[in-house]
Amino acid sequence: MKKALSLLLALVMCFGLLSACSSSTGEQSSNPSATTGTETSTGGEQDTTLRALTLVASETFNPLVNGNGDKPVYHALFDCLFRFDNDGNVIPMLVDTYEVDGLDVTMKLRQDVTFSDGNPLTADDVLFSYNTVLEDPTLRYNMTLISTGMEKVDDYTIVLHLVNSYCKWQNILAELLYIIEEETYDTSADYSSTAPVGSGPYTLESVDASRKVTLKARDDYWNGAPEFKTVEVSAGVEDSTALISLQTGEVDLVAQMGLASFTQAQQDENLNCVSFDGWATMGVMVQMGDDAFRQAVFHAINRDTIIQICNNGNGTPSTNYFSPKVMGDYADKAPFVGYDVDLAKECLANTTVDLSQTYEIQVFDADSQAVAQCVVSDLSAIGINATVSYVDSNVFFDNLYGGNMQMGITAMATNMVSVEDMMTMFDPDAGYPFNISDELIEKIQTAPYIQDDAEREAAMIDLLNDLNEACPWVPLYDSPTYCVYNKRVGNVLDCSSATYVYYFGDMTIEG
Repeated sequence: MKKALSLLLALVMCFGLLSACSSSTGEQSSNPSATTGTETSTGGEQDTTLRALTLVASETFNPLVNGNGDKPVYHALFDCLFRFDNDGNVIPMLVDTYEVDGLDVTMKLRQDVTFSDGNPLTADDVLFSYNTVLEDPTLRYNMTLISTGMEKVDDYTIVLHLVNSYCKWQNILAELLYIIEEETYDTSADYSSTAPVGSGPYTLESVDASRKVTLKARDDYWNGAPEFKTVEVSAGVEDSTALISLQTGEVDLVAQMGLASFTQAQQDENLNCVSFDGWATMGVMVQMGDDAFRQAVFHAINRDTIIQICNNGNGTPSTNYFSPKVMGDYADKAPFVGYDVDLAKECLANTTVDLSQTYEIQVFDADSQAVAQCVVSDLSAIGINATVSYVDSNVFFDNLYGGNMQMGITAMATNMVSVEDMMTMFDPDAGYPFNISDELIEKIQTAPYIQDDAEREAAMIDLLNDLNEACPWVPLYDSPTYCVYNKRVGNVLDCSSATYVYYFGDMTIEG
């Protein structure tokens, strides 16, 4: 169970970790487009090459094993059963129609889809891809989180057996189940410089020593030939360098950018700057103290001030335990009052915690550090002394898992988990060791697993209200993510910076 949750939280916190990695490896490439030739515009010819900067380099192009690759590249090479629309909703992709009957989902596949070698995509390929993922210990949890199995009905029909009625099965299938052609798949290949055969809009042309990827468009792609005939993808470029590359035209799209560089990009009329309020919530983990102390922390923090000072006004103060996109049908069924200094002082008067000490708030990135400084000031105003400690991301999460943290600040949540799934992080047998009561732990370990939907909903609302009282997690604001691209690029989904799923084949040439 602990291993399963570790994998879940790797998904939950991936963007913070990847951003930290990105900012620490800027020396890899200061000129991302300089190493290979491109179809640049000369003599009036249209430039049909898209140059993108993403978060991580692809060490492998096999998404069914290990998964140590770049999601935008994977989605260019391989289609999924579902996909995202502009707002982050999930819609069919390879699936034509589907029906849900209890815990069984019957999916009819499109019959006009071909792989890049011309062979048709069938149910056998979907079942093969699903079963291959199940064989990989690092990826298996992606499927077992949502399903107990998959079976073929006929050449174009499959049935997915769900674990429960609330799992985000469509989101997982849109992000993490890439369909590979069974007939040509080579189990002995490492696929570090070649790719399995997929049905996506691009094929892999090359990867160089720096792991820069070049993709070539398929004119026979089932959903229409891409306008960008070549896509070059580089990774590991520090934000300020990425912004300069955008402004000079060396790159066209930066998949995810930090707030400071994003704010500078907003001043450039030649750039499109997208801020998307997704599934992540910035908040404070409080692993110490009694309920009264944590309640005091909960109510002492001025969320509006933090948004203005640290986020340039971007973001929405939390009034629910997680973001509205995660809360779904639970939104506003267990709301809370956030900032209330008088209430914070009343709570603090009832604590048994030693207030003569100075307590540590751990962070591992610049955005969290800025938030932490505001939190320190707010806590000081009610009589809690705190200091900020900047640590390596690995140290941060080791301390969080090990219970060696007093307080820590990070963004939490992903589109792939439900509110019930998020409860796992408060389970000491599977998640983080918070200092909460045995009674609350028992509710955390039982409420999400009630099979009857109405009974589970009532138990979950009761649990959320209890968490509002125990305050192991202090939600601050719904945390935006940022994407920047040149005006020559069109049809980039607003949600892509939050999902980290980009569809290069859909992008259009605007000039």
